Amino acid sequence: MKREEQIKELLRKNNLLCAPTEKITSDASNRKYLRLTKGNKTVILMDSNPKKNEPVNNFIYFTNFLRKHHFSAPKIYDSDIPNGLLLLEDLGARNFADILKVKPKVETNIYKEAVNQLIMIQSKETPKQAKPYSTEILIEEALLFTEWYLGETNSSRLSTQFTSLLTPLLKKIDQTKPTLVLRDFHAENLIWMNSRKNFKRVGLLDYQDALIGHPAYDIASLLKDARRDVSIEVRDIMTNHYLEKTKHNKDLFLRDYSILSAQRNLKIIGIFSRLSIRDKKKNYVKLIPRVWKNLENDFMHPDLKNLSKFINAVAPYPNVKILKNLSQE
Repeated sequence: MKREEQIKELLRKNNLLCAPTEKITSDASNRKYLRLTKGNKTVILMDSNPKKNEPVNNFIYFTNFLRKHHFSAPKIYDSDIPNGLLLLEDLGARNFADILKVKPKVETNIYKEAVNQLIMIQSKETPKQAKPYSTEILIEEALLFTEWYLGETNSSRLSTQFTSLLTPLLKKIDQTKPTLVLRDFHAENLIWMNSRKNFKRVGLLDYQDALIGHPAYDIASLLKDARRDVSIEVRDIMTNHYLEKTKHNKDLFLRDYSILSAQRNLKIIGIFSRLSIRDKKKNYVKLIPRVWKNLENDFMHPDLKNLSKFINAVAPYPNVKILKNLSQE
């Protein structure tokens, strides 16, 4: 059965075959989304073709976990699991990034609710089927930086040295109690739902790749956003709020936060370079300078001094020439 027929079958089953549709812009993945309107109700069709993406099983598993604990993940109305199709509750179109473009003064308020939600998620027992966010995975992700930003020739020459600097930093954070890490917890994946209360006002969209890891990772994802600038003032307010509520050791947490944020930013620069070079998605190149700026902020922590020296020595700053080359490859 062709893909179109698989989709039509699910829509027909739910009396949505003739519903008006609206394409929803997706992020870097191959998943596709449609908003369907029937009367005064809207639903979301997630199209995650198993031939191109991971199966939808992880999304269903983590959705059930989050909803069990009363977090605002979407209801799953119906599914065609073998074909990677889900009909989901529409949490709305008001994501944090769009809201803050027109109402920048609400940034502190809505980010505080997002942090409160993370605190609540991290207070729960970790889901049994979630895999660990191991040092090996973190290193493998970070090596995307040498492979795609520095290029294949430089990558083979420098990856061993890069790994030898990053590994001991990541090993330092292992003593912290692990929590569920959603991994893509940032402004474009968070929906503001004003009709709900407290942390439930933060709707969740993208968490199918969740792992069990360090609680600082999602804080870094939120506050060192690759797609929008979060002010230093808001970063400080949010980290202090988080630390006050969780009672983590401040110095250790900020060290681990800097290490994991640096790992994440190096990975993102690699991913954005790969999206441009391999997948011909050129728009991601223009985001790299912001990510690099976040990386430089991470490097201010003294424990990252040697990694900072290495990166500054081998990796060219994303100037106009570098960005142009990435766009043309």
